[in-house]
Amino acid sequence: MKKRKVVPHPYVKERLLTEGMNALKEKRYKEAYTYLTQLKELQLHDDDVEMALVVCLFEMGHVEEAKERCEQLLERGRGDWTVYISMLVHLQQYDEVVAVIHKLQRKGIDCTPFLPLLQFSEKMIRSQHEQRAKQYEAIFESDQWPKQLRTLHQLDSRIVPHLVSIFSRYLHDEMKHPIVKTTMLCILRKEQVMEPMTVKKFGQTMTVVPAELDEQIQKRWIEQVLDIVEQTWATQNPTMYEWCEQIWFRYMVVTYPFLPEGSAQQWATALYTYVEQCETGKTVWTNPLVAKLYEAEKLWLSVESI
Repeated sequence: MKKRKVVPHPYVKERLLTEGMNALKEKRYKEAYTYLTQLKELQLHDDDVEMALVVCLFEMGHVEEAKERCEQLLERGRGDWTVYISMLVHLQQYDEVVAVIHKLQRKGIDCTPFLPLLQFSEKMIRSQHEQRAKQYEAIFESDQWPKQLRTLHQLDSRIVPHLVSIFSRYLHDEMKHPIVKTTMLCILRKEQVMEPMTVKKFGQTMTVVPAELDEQIQKRWIEQVLDIVEQTWATQNPTMYEWCEQIWFRYMVVTYPFLPEGSAQQWATALYTYVEQCETGKTVWTNPLVAKLYEAEKLWLSVESI
């Protein structure tokens, strides 16, 4: 059966609006939606009708659509922040609730009516983070370093403050994976964590403040060694140089934040020796620096294989 087209007449807007609003007040949301939608189809609606449709959609369970329409109204300076924030709470988008209320406060809008929702949302965020932190604790206390790496790469920065003690224990444990430790330190440095932490890797121990770790120190070491390698071998064998470059970069990542022991010249020579032995198949690690490169490469290749 074809849908009968409503022909507008002088009183159609008043009739549909009255019927729609009465149905809305009496919580007959589907009926209200039908009347108000007809107004929209006849292009007789305004922002108030659009807001009423938002309420209908929300009460009918179409929360996402209601949220999108409400956002469009708010962008035009219309809409109702109370309804919008209530929808965010219903969708359990607590981070967004907090962000919206803080945004309104910065604009000088009186947010007193929203403070209970703000406090509730902040409490829910803390609870969610604490619950997730317990899940992460189980992951990092295990020996499943591939899962640990994947977890770190997918980590929401907002939960990092709740994981500081977990990361601290991991960094202190000599038996934990060095590359996971490097990734943790990079996250802690990025998030400007000021808590001192003891890092153990390859029999070495160092106490660091993640926020104060200076990336330029590692960068200078990388450049010093590669400058020597380039001057000596880049023109003779460009492929050899590229290989040395990759291995040296990976070594510095694996051992971070520790600096190499020995001179730049010694490491440049060790790099060439390592690459030459790998190329010829002669794996005799008599040079202790070459042995360290070999150990770091094994760890790196194990990570690349996952």
